[in-house]
Amino acid sequence: MKRLTLLGLFLLISSSTIAAEQIRLYKQYLVGTPKAFLQKAHKLQDCSAKYENGTLCMQNHSLSGEETEIAFRFVNDRLVSIVLMMPLDKVSKIRKMFYVLKTQFDLVLIENGKERLDIIEISSNTFTKNDFTKTIADFENEAYKKHNIKYTFISKDEFKIQSRKSRNFAEVFKGAPIKMRAATYSVGRKNGKVMGTISFVAPGVTQAYLNQNPVVEDF
Repeated sequence: MKRLTLLGLFLLISSSTIAAEQIRLYKQYLVGTPKAFLQKAHKLQDCSAKYENGTLCMQNHSLSGEETEIAFRFVNDRLVSIVLMMPLDKVSKIRKMFYVLKTQFDLVLIENGKERLDIIEISSNTFTKNDFTKTIADFENEAYKKHNIKYTFISKDEFKIQSRKSRNFAEVFKGAPIKMRAATYSVGRKNGKVMGTISFVAPGVTQAYLNQNPVVEDF
């Protein structure tokens, strides 16, 4: 009886460890989810021509009330990245999506195609909040005029750790922990329309992680 109890406790701990390792990319979607499960749960279309080979898409998704296309990217038929794409006809919508992301992520980099603001580096060398805010605002305003801006974020639970041990953006992703999530938000023109693209990834995920942490949840 005692051996059975100990065995049960061991299995419980093992199960908890595996569950704790699972990474939630976006909403209910976990890193490593098999393609077959997603196809069973949703009506998906092949959109390889738009993104990359093997990508599946779902129309009429909603993000904070905005109509969005969601794309699922796979490695060996297991989910590793999610992309959201939506039309943005007003600057207010662009800013709205930025603040939606800021609720769960912290900003580490802003780019406009040619120039970049390394938030980690700037914040460590700027002594007043007003100077820091003005630097970002001026950069954003110029980028918004051309509808060409890209934000890079990392999850809030990892931001404090990664930013403390990093002197700049490049170092944030060196040896990124498995559980860290990152997101990029890009605004640009496509077929005459202003489009917003949000990508969710886990930079530390490797093939070994996918092999050791199978997602067995059946939708």
